[in-house]
Amino acid sequence: MHSVAYTLSKSMDDGSAQRDIVPDTYYTNNFWGQSDFDVRHIMIINYLYELPFFRSQSSLAGKLLGGWQLSGITQFQTGTPSSVGAGNDYVGVGQDGSMSGGGQFWVMNGTPNVVHEFAANLSSDAKYWFSTTNGDGSAIYTQPAKGTFNHQNGIRNVIHNPGFSNWNMGLFKKFPLGEKNGIQFRAQAFNVFNHPNWGGASFNPTNLSTFGKITGKTGDCRNLQLSLRIYF
Repeated sequence: MHSVAYTLSKSMDDGSAQRDIVPDTYYTNNFWGQSDFDVRHIMIINYLYELPFFRSQSSLAGKLLGGWQLSGITQFQTGTPSSVGAGNDYVGVGQDGSMSGGGQFWVMNGTPNVVHEFAANLSSDAKYWFSTTNGDGSAIYTQPAKGTFNHQNGIRNVIHNPGFSNWNMGLFKKFPLGEKNGIQFRAQAFNVFNHPNWGGASFNPTNLSTFGKITGKTGDCRNLQLSLRIYF
């Protein structure tokens, strides 16, 4: 028994966490972009499989060695988008803390290509999740002149963070004690392959040692669980 569910979606808005405060009340067009919660691809696989040996439960060998079941839930999904900004009020009008960078976006002078590299040695590693410089070495993101707004469109949520993948699996065995009663042994593993899911990149351009890099992973490590279940 198994099932597969795949979802393709796209959500756009002008401020997923935006409240009633915007930096420039006369221009909000540059807030239009992918929603903060936009996850483009999601696939979830559920399965339950009876192992093909000693399936007959009438004999002693079948009762002791057969009746094993393998189950699992596998999930894959792409990452959410983010914007480049810093927590500095360069315009001088106050910031909206609910938005990335306070809603005061830096100027984008190129294309921040996602190169899918991980800084395994933290900030000292010269590997970037997305490019921060152009081919000529110039910075892709620059801060607007002090006291001025950046009215550039198409700059919100243009870079996607790493996705997520996870395998949860279980191995079950029933030991019948009559027609309706018995004991079930359960061995369960969460993140069975101990696959690291990387944390988000740094989108703060004022911290050059980490800007554009992924320097850590989420705390989801493999967990094992053994249990006995009595049913009657």
